[in-house]
Amino acid sequence: MLTSDLLVTRTYKGKIEPVYAKLDRETLEIANSIIELFQRHVGKTYGELIEEVEGFEGIDYRLIRGIAQILERKCIIDKDSVLDPIAARRAIFEESKGFITNEEERKAILDRAGRKLSIKPSDLEKALWADQEENLVVREFHTITPEKLLSQYNLSLAQTLLFRATGVEIRLENNYQQVFRKIKQLGLMYSILDGVIYLDGPISLFKLTEKYGTSIAKLLPTIIISARWSLKAGILRKTSRGKRIYDFLLDHTKKQIFGSEFAIEETFSFDSAIEKEFYQLSFNGWMIKREPTILKAGQYAFIPDFSMEFNGTKIYIEIIGFWTPEYLKNKIQKINHLNEKENIILLVDRNLSCSGSEFKAGNLIFFERRIPHLEIIKLLRKYREKQRTEEIRKLRSIEVSIDSSIGIISLDEVARRYGVSLEALIEVIKDQNKTDYLFLGDQLVSNRILKIIEDELNGVKKHDAALRIFEKHGIRAHCQMLESLGYRVKWSGLDPENAEILKK
Repeated sequence: MLTSDLLVTRTYKGKIEPVYAKLDRETLEIANSIIELFQRHVGKTYGELIEEVEGFEGIDYRLIRGIAQILERKCIIDKDSVLDPIAARRAIFEESKGFITNEEERKAILDRAGRKLSIKPSDLEKALWADQEENLVVREFHTITPEKLLSQYNLSLAQTLLFRATGVEIRLENNYQQVFRKIKQLGLMYSILDGVIYLDGPISLFKLTEKYGTSIAKLLPTIIISARWSLKAGILRKTSRGKRIYDFLLDHTKKQIFGSEFAIEETFSFDSAIEKEFYQLSFNGWMIKREPTILKAGQYAFIPDFSMEFNGTKIYIEIIGFWTPEYLKNKIQKINHLNEKENIILLVDRNLSCSGSEFKAGNLIFFERRIPHLEIIKLLRKYREKQRTEEIRKLRSIEVSIDSSIGIISLDEVARRYGVSLEALIEVIKDQNKTDYLFLGDQLVSNRILKIIEDELNGVKKHDAALRIFEKHGIRAHCQMLESLGYRVKWSGLDPENAEILKK
């Protein structure tokens, strides 16, 4: 993004667009010259750098200043002094005690102040104005190719123009998830109708317009990486006849002016501290995923803040904090049109001007400052119990097939085969009264294997020897196995090697 004074545009037939830099030989040579200038000035003052940049401005002032502004962001520019300039000026002021009328008096003050600060007078004099822009030093410069520089310049022009948008319409044919994630990450006010994304523009808001305008501009790179896309923004401009709104149109056919490569900053951040808190909590095995999908809400689309999944049961979490009244109204409308209302938990800030009756959803929890962890866990238990009941009903309507030729059956594998939880499967199998098998934790052990193990245990006294037999056959529930075969463990101290098994 550039400062607004460097934005170059042209208007025609009610439309507006930036005057993009051409990626031709002449412009690439200009860009290369400015890059080399920055490379040569590493270790020199920022004032010297700007002075040389100004020597190029006769070619095209806004172009030169614009690409120089981008290159400055690739520099590390810092003051060059052994003492903080503010501290240096304070020391001189305290030592002078009035006006300095001649050079000798000036030198004496520098000497006295320098001795007090234990630095040379020359270093003190240098430190006095080391924080002035022209005296700063270019420490490092991360170079870039001319092609990438001009591509970033063109992208910055488009982003800067969006600062004055009254609203933005976006159409996409792919990359929905990434674009929506970026929209929410940037805190943009959006709505979706018939596949078109509408963003409120920065000048349509009553405050924070600069920050909001920057957020809209930051969305553009994420849109551009989509395969097919189009963007339409209303741009407010002052004319001799007053204010007027022009259309700014951009689509994938113009992608070449931005180049094939540009940096897209992706950060895993949260819209609020309360969202971050929720993500860091544990919910007894429920897997949390941030902004997991797009749900249909009537003619709109809805992106929940989180999904939570356990054994195939998926629910969604939406945290409703502070927004404008109009945005809250739109949020309620979307939620009320969701097809998945039964599978969504709403966490609503108690300070909002709503009672809860506005939401046509049963799972609504009010919170104040902190996530209501225990209340959420109680709701999750209900979901798991509902899931278990449905799975039991499903299993009882069919015959659960158990391969009798297998001596030890993993119930986890059987549960995955039927797409049910382990708890539901165990309850149904127990009801089927399979007398030729023994339940041991999450395993079924046939009577044939039990007889083999029982014979191998005959004469065994050491506990660890019994465990090796169980492990050889793949038995996991050691204690249950000993109990079922009529053994108990006799401990002699805490050393497990001294433990013995005894027949009851």
